[in-house]
Amino acid sequence: MAAKYPGVVVGIKTAHYNGNDWIAVDQAVIAAGRANLPVMVDFGGDRPARPLRELLATKLRPGDVYTHMYSNLRQEQDPATLGPQRGMVEGRARGIWFDAGTGGGSFKWSVAVPFIKQGFIPDSLSTDLHVDSMNSSTKDILNVASKMMAAGLSLKQVVAQMTSHPARQIKREDLGNLSVGAVADIAVISVQSGRFGFLDMNNTRLDGNRKLVAELTLKDGKIVYDLNGLEALRWDQPQGDVQYDNRWTSWPRPRPAAATR
Repeated sequence: MAAKYPGVVVGIKTAHYNGNDWIAVDQAVIAAGRANLPVMVDFGGDRPARPLRELLATKLRPGDVYTHMYSNLRQEQDPATLGPQRGMVEGRARGIWFDAGTGGGSFKWSVAVPFIKQGFIPDSLSTDLHVDSMNSSTKDILNVASKMMAAGLSLKQVVAQMTSHPARQIKREDLGNLSVGAVADIAVISVQSGRFGFLDMNNTRLDGNRKLVAELTLKDGKIVYDLNGLEALRWDQPQGDVQYDNRWTSWPRPRPAAATR
């Protein structure tokens, strides 16, 4: 099926497996090998019979992805240093990608803050968006990025973690960049300054002074979302010879010649 639908099937994921054996991971790796795709692992329950270090140091391949890196649900954190445990460090050295996957129950400030201070930052940001996470600590991808900036990451880092890095993970380096000839899917983001609070799975808060907001979205070069009317002329400016017809129901609307950018 992956071969039949390239670009639609972009990886093999195993998630929430709570058994004591490695069958879920092993079968995912076999399938991904046949399809020439990466594996993403949400490692499920913490089981001494299948320790995290073995997963990251031996089971997964370079280019595979470990998600929910800041949860500590599988002992990702070294209790002595509060940084990443040995298996996380070994996995990164082997070329494993680490994904935030914040979700509704997979992200703790007590893990993320010391990890980031020690330089163990995400390779990619993701939401694990579902009905609980969208109404609690995660909300959306820009809120996740804003949280990471509050924890110490730069704007440049979080942009890469939302764009070019995930594209590389799924072997689609034609995406996630603004190079000449690239697909014209573009998000225009503003950086708002103020006082903002960001939550984790335990409902504890980290305060920040910057928040990312989606201003404009282009799909295939066409505007499909415009929060503050950036593409529009002011109502009291010359509109050109073409008048809008109030029967238009689709977006984007046709523009007068004077408003063409």
